[in-house]
Amino acid sequence: MLITPWTVVASRTVLQDRWITVRADDCLTAEGTAIAPFYVLEYPDWVQVVALDADDHVLFVQQYRHGLGAISLELPAGGIEPTDPTPVDAAARELLEETGFAATDWRYIGAISPNAANHTNRAHIVLALGARLQRSPDDNPTERMNLVRVPVAEVAQHILAGEVAQAIHVASLAMALTSTGQWTL
Repeated sequence: MLITPWTVVASRTVLQDRWITVRADDCLTAEGTAIAPFYVLEYPDWVQVVALDADDHVLFVQQYRHGLGAISLELPAGGIEPTDPTPVDAAARELLEETGFAATDWRYIGAISPNAANHTNRAHIVLALGARLQRSPDDNPTERMNLVRVPVAEVAQHILAGEVAQAIHVASLAMALTSTGQWTL
């Protein structure tokens, strides 16, 4: 079966602010079936940082996540800013802002789609090796975080226990740690 893109016959912005744009597309499939509206979420690209320190611990941040209504264990992460020349630069900025750590060896692992069905952005995975504390994390009242260091050998346990609930972060850990040879899939 030949898979073909839909045809967009009309498109309108439903919501636009600094965090997200919601677009409503009126679409036709190749067979002529109308799908209207189909909502598309436009976000900037994101970056996830899998940072390992000299003791082979992964650096996580623990923070409240309002959508989930719970405390979550996550990777340092955030939106790629227009002033970030590359995803690696964004990763270095986010790691320093959220943890106070900087790394000596940066490796771009790749990009994945957070939700190919209706998100336009990519999540870029960056591996940071040799992470060392450089300063205090930024004092951001909208992001209160605790640094949590987890030995690489124990990361899977935290995932299976549901403590690392962010699916993109689980995928980022799998891709980055597999690239180091510390995990096998």
